[in-house]
Amino acid sequence: MTRPLAVLAVALAAAAPAAAAVRVVEPYPLDRYADAGAIGLAVPGAGPTVTRQSALNTLLTGEVESSLLGGARGGTPLIELGVGPPPDILVVLPPPGRSENARYPIAVTLRPRGLLTSSSTRIDGLVSLADVAHGRLEVVAVKDPVATLERLEQRIERNDRIRLPLTVLAGALAYVAALLAPGLAPRVVLLALAANLWLAGWWLVALLAAAAIVLPLGAACTTVLVAYLLVLGLDPEAVALSPFGPSQAGRFYGVSNLLETMLLLPAILGAALLGRLGVALAGVALVAVAGSRFGADGGGLLVLLAGYGTLLVRTHGVRLGVRGVGALAAAAVLSALLLVGLDAAVGGSSHVTRAVGDGPGAVLGDVADRLELSARRTFGAIGPAFAVIASFVVLVVVATWKPRRPLTDAVLAALLVSLVVNDTPGDVVGFGAVVAFVIRRFEDGSARGAPAHLVRLPAMRRPLAALSLLLAVLALVAAGCGGEEVTATPETVVGSLPEPTTTGATEDLPALELEGDAAAGEKVFASAGCAACHTLAAANATGTVGPDLDQAKPSFELSVERITLGRGGMPPFEDQLEPQQIADVSQFIASSTGG
Repeated sequence: MTRPLAVLAVALAAAAPAAAAVRVVEPYPLDRYADAGAIGLAVPGAGPTVTRQSALNTLLTGEVESSLLGGARGGTPLIELGVGPPPDILVVLPPPGRSENARYPIAVTLRPRGLLTSSSTRIDGLVSLADVAHGRLEVVAVKDPVATLERLEQRIERNDRIRLPLTVLAGALAYVAALLAPGLAPRVVLLALAANLWLAGWWLVALLAAAAIVLPLGAACTTVLVAYLLVLGLDPEAVALSPFGPSQAGRFYGVSNLLETMLLLPAILGAALLGRLGVALAGVALVAVAGSRFGADGGGLLVLLAGYGTLLVRTHGVRLGVRGVGALAAAAVLSALLLVGLDAAVGGSSHVTRAVGDGPGAVLGDVADRLELSARRTFGAIGPAFAVIASFVVLVVVATWKPRRPLTDAVLAALLVSLVVNDTPGDVVGFGAVVAFVIRRFEDGSARGAPAHLVRLPAMRRPLAALSLLLAVLALVAAGCGGEEVTATPETVVGSLPEPTTTGATEDLPALELEGDAAAGEKVFASAGCAACHTLAAANATGTVGPDLDQAKPSFELSVERITLGRGGMPPFEDQLEPQQIADVSQFIASSTGG
């Protein structure tokens, strides 16, 4: 991909109302406008699901709100649909009702030809609907925009599928190593962090893996953190599109809460092992995680400062009372504000710098929203709630394990702050328990002076009990027990949808002109293999790869569009099924689900 190219003329650098006509159109294949301008994929909102109205609110106002908090609400519109000179910005919105927060086509009918991107995503080909309202769309040149977007979509879908299994695998291997060879367990986490950078190049993964295995542990931690600093600064997509990176459902670049929790191990353990040089390592960790040009995780800044503050106090033998703890917390907050201010002063920008710039009320409001998101994600369903509670029990076991150890206390303090400032408790508690257990076992082995690679198991009753509980929880989560409940309640939309501006919007969907036969469609559903991916009670189908049709209740029109053109992990069937067959199976789905 060749990066150098024009910003989308002067027109789109300014506000969208005066720059272009924003038009909402029917779904279209990506290649329709690939030769007429720039194309991309647009994320309509934040959170696991989205509604058409909340997506429209985001498009009009530029405001984004998680569906777990109700989605984007109406406000002062920044643009007016269908008004303005060329170029046209052609936007596809989600179908009526509630649907998965997927990615939808967006095109700008203005050369140069290429991919749309923005400063809010830092990913070529991916934008947010809010970028349209704020006039943040830019274009980068690529040789084959359609193929690049298809590859991007596949990577995002793949990460969604493998994130949980890989996290479970990394955590399980770290636990086993902590039980049998505590001195090697931290290196297991370092290897997982190294493998996560495979998009940056296999050679980098190979070098980091060798460093994690061969170098002294302090040097190995330093190498991994420096590598993340460089990759985040030079090739942000390599982390953004990594398995442990952001989910692309509201947060697009930088360090995710899961990755932030994993990086606690090299950040705290490395700083402790390097002695005076640990200060330099701490600086690298703070910049890598919190710098707006790097990890852009303001919550991670507070998390690391809490960990380092606790480590400093514990290693110097200082006893803290209530006032001392308060003073330490105040010092951490003040340090965070100073670092954020410095970042903003040198041109950095993130949601943290904007919140701090808006004053204490904005910061407190941001924290309140994150606490509410955490509660909804934790207790929205039985599976996630059980996973978080059980992992929390593991942390309690580690926290009450005598005698107390400084590194373990530092990790526990960091995780406690992370639970307050971050909004994915499953990631923080789940892998946080892994990091705390690994650090504790490493400290115990080092304190006894015993060979770190061989520790007898008879004295491990409490850790073994905690491990058994954790693995049982992870097994339930991996099996897909439970899901998030959504409470999207968008308010009345300001503005109205214009008529579709594309001509021949249904010319690629001939099945829409036909009358479907539900009885015949039931046979097509079975013969086409739909049951392998979808759940549909009327067909006795229990697939879990694609959406649950009984819950989604797609309309006839939406079913025709999805089956004909495909989307995400679903392939198009226009070359495999006749239009009448597509109409039949769409009618079967719509009539069976009441869509």
